[in-house]
Amino acid sequence: MELSKFLTDNQKGICAQWTDAIIKTYPDEGAKFFSGSSNQFANPVGHTFRSNIEKIFMTLLRGGDVAECSTDLDGILRIRAVQGFAPSVALSFLPALKEIVRRELAKTGRVQEMDETLHDWNVRVDRLTMHGFDLYMACREVLWKQKANQLYNRTHKLLEKANLLKDEEVAG
Repeated sequence: MELSKFLTDNQKGICAQWTDAIIKTYPDEGAKFFSGSSNQFANPVGHTFRSNIEKIFMTLLRGGDVAECSTDLDGILRIRAVQGFAPSVALSFLPALKEIVRRELAKTGRVQEMDETLHDWNVRVDRLTMHGFDLYMACREVLWKQKANQLYNRTHKLLEKANLLKDEEVAG
């Protein structure tokens, strides 16, 4: 049995465990809610996690470049960036995929047989993790810029109201 066939045959279970790896990073109430309804409107965050995980997994499975996962990975990481997770926690679900696959493969007793192809899979997951880090940090940077701009605008308005700003002369 080759690794790609194994992954295809076990896709549903692996993706479910991978989604659980994200959900387990939340407090009990949040985790319970996100793992509940799969309805896009009743549980948009949980739905995003599940559907994007499946898309990312399929891209990795067919050997696609990690850049092809950008949109789906960004969808997950934007949520986690807004929620203020530390990068290590926000991205912890990505390397968890390696352990999930290895654990599922161990159930068949063929880990040694597929060790070389498993290495290639792990390298792809590592590349995805590094790409995810870049995406996550870009999201955090946007958030910090927005916060800084908001603070600047509020301060500027307060100074204007207090007449503490010098009138700027307009050159005509």
